[in-house]
Amino acid sequence: PRVSPSKAFSPPTPPEAMRIILLSVLLLLGVSTATHAQATANDSVAVMILDRMADNIGAMHSCSFHLETAQDVLDADLGTIVKRHRYHEVSLVGPDKMLVHSTGEGSHGGYWYDGAEVTYYSFDENNFARVPAPPTIVAAIDSVHNNYGIDFPAADFIYPTFVSDLIDQSDRIVYRGLANIGGKECFQIATKGPTQDVQIWIANDATNLPVKYVLNTHHHPDHV
Repeated sequence: PRVSPSKAFSPPTPPEAMRIILLSVLLLLGVSTATHAQATANDSVAVMILDRMADNIGAMHSCSFHLETAQDVLDADLGTIVKRHRYHEVSLVGPDKMLVHSTGEGSHGGYWYDGAEVTYYSFDENNFARVPAPPTIVAAIDSVHNNYGIDFPAADFIYPTFVSDLIDQSDRIVYRGLANIGGKECFQIATKGPTQDVQIWIANDATNLPVKYVLNTHHHPDHV
């Protein structure tokens, strides 16, 4: 995902020299990982980068981003895996406003959350549904997911416990070096766990925001 903080919360772009030595700066300023039970079994640099990303996301009052997703799904008729693409425009204003506009693979819909209700509108069928929801974005996402099985795009990243949850679900977390994703230099983090493997590319700039996210689930009957 390409995440853009709201104008009021956008940090200044560092000089090029700072970008070159940013990893060293992170090592000097790094967040303690002592609270993570499995930190000693993981790459401390990887956990530090993840913590910096989570801290920056948590400090935002609002943000908007464009997300492109591709999911490998089992096509029962063909007996093979096919890829489904979707495109999302997401806007969040904490603690209780959210808009998600999604298109792709023959469906066009939107979700609106106002702190009291989540409304879904189908542009294809010209109808809507409205359900009561808890008073915060994270609680509303959990409620809709638990009750209706709906996944919101990139929701994992806004959970305050994202890094701790990732550590708990992983046997190992490592920093794989720098990579170029769409012209942006990124830190690559890879994890391996009993039920899922994750790769995250995090921008090597002042924002340290996620740029790309790959999730491979093990032994899922419908998709990988």
